[in-house]
Amino acid sequence: IQPFCCLHPAEQPKDKPFNDRFSSKASENSDSSSAFSSVSSVWSSSSSSPKKRKHKYKKKHSRAKKPKKEQKKLRQRVQTPNDIVQRYKSLLKTFPKMKTMTKAFQKHGLDRNTVVSTSSVGELAVAVPNVYQELLSNRSSGEMVLAFAKQCEAAIQGSDEVKNKIESMKATGTLLPIRRGKSV
Repeated sequence: IQPFCCLHPAEQPKDKPFNDRFSSKASENSDSSSAFSSVSSVWSSSSSSPKKRKHKYKKKHSRAKKPKKEQKKLRQRVQTPNDIVQRYKSLLKTFPKMKTMTKAFQKHGLDRNTVVSTSSVGELAVAVPNVYQELLSNRSSGEMVLAFAKQCEAAIQGSDEVKNKIESMKATGTLLPIRRGKSV
């Protein structure tokens, strides 16, 4: 039986002859299978396990597909001030059930900034409907809803009576507790 090399080729000296303490055992053994098993057991215990390669996998983030009804609902934009009022009123109904504004916005598929920028329309329509109707009747047909929302905000800020009424309604929970900066 030829001696079986137990050392890794990189660990074996090149100029020295192979000298292994187990090679003598292997040659003394007449049974080749027992020699092989003893040498192989030494091989497995003496060799270092090969280093595992680290793979960098790119994770693909896939969004779960939503039913078509929800997709259509999320893409829907408001076209008129009345759409804004309708959306505001539906948020008013949802907010007490959800306990937080964030959850209510998520349920309706809305961004907080979108609601904040148009909330003055809903607040004016709920709190002071006659002022809202007057602004609505003076609205030009090509005017953007955001421009109309700014007019409503100016009407709220221009009258202390309207401003105080809206603040008191927010405090009682009749209106959404949205806090805005000075400019919308």
